[in-house]
Amino acid sequence: MNNPIEQYRQLRIQVDQKATVLESGHSDHMACQKGCCGCCLNLSVWPVEFYSILDEMKRCGWKKPAFDEAAGCGFLKDGLCAIYPFRPVICRTHGLPLVYWHDETDPPGWGVMFCEKNFTESDDLAFGPDNTLNMDEINEKLARLNIAFIEAHPELNLMPETRIELRKLLDEL
Repeated sequence: MNNPIEQYRQLRIQVDQKATVLESGHSDHMACQKGCCGCCLNLSVWPVEFYSILDEMKRCGWKKPAFDEAAGCGFLKDGLCAIYPFRPVICRTHGLPLVYWHDETDPPGWGVMFCEKNFTESDDLAFGPDNTLNMDEINEKLARLNIAFIEAHPELNLMPETRIELRKLLDEL
């Protein structure tokens, strides 16, 4: 499986599997649930994600979903995501305890981030590799897949730092 889009979809499946485990393990400490959209924003994604989402939507026969320019994320309708089955990796991880390396701290080290609505009564909760999602690892894999996608599609004239706004899906459907 050398197709970067297929590899991206496999990464997304792995993220979903880990997210399911984390959601279950942290269910007592998480306020996030269906209809919670406080973290939802109009995002840009790397081309490998954009074109994967676009391809899946087209293959499923999706027409242009409604898009509200005034909303935090224009794809929200009544607090629910109109592109939920196809959403990018970042949207699949919102609210979970995410680990990142912080160079700017003194001393530099690992830090855990999560939605401010979660873990509000968890002073004694310890985070570690078994109950967090290492976003640096995921983002590194995603960056490599994006470069492979760009190299496989020189006709798109994309650069490794290129980001595409998700709202551009509307132009392509």
